Amino acid sequence: MKRNVFLATTLLLLWGAPVFADSNPDLDLDGVGDVIDNCSEAPNSDQDDTDADYCGNLCDADYTQDGAVGIADFNFFRRCFIERSDLCKHTQPVPGQAVGIADFSYFRSAFLGTPGPSGSTPGIVACP
Repeated sequence: MKRNVFLATTLLLLWGAPVFADSNPDLDLDGVGDVIDNCSEAPNSDQDDTDADYCGNLCDADYTQDGAVGIADFNFFRRCFIERSDLCKHTQPVPGQAVGIADFSYFRSAFLGTPGPSGSTPGIVACP
């Protein structure tokens, strides 16, 4: 009996462990599994989400919260350029720094797209 339990445990560890390991992969290698990662394609181990929409700053240029990155978002971004105010803090991929050229490069790459991708918090759709 003990031998059967030992054998079953060994087989589970050898062949079953990879199945469990892949149940929450971390494709961006930031230490946060994709299922709960608020920006699953850009490494953001601190999970900054200053506008609290469950979509991390590094993949959320939708400042107007309408589900798309467009002209209204550009106008908001333009008002915040070289600012460090609380109003503009969610336009900053790196919180605490003034909105600058690097932020514009990110915004330009996201323009006419949608925020995300992001994992979802249970019961909440991220990046609406």
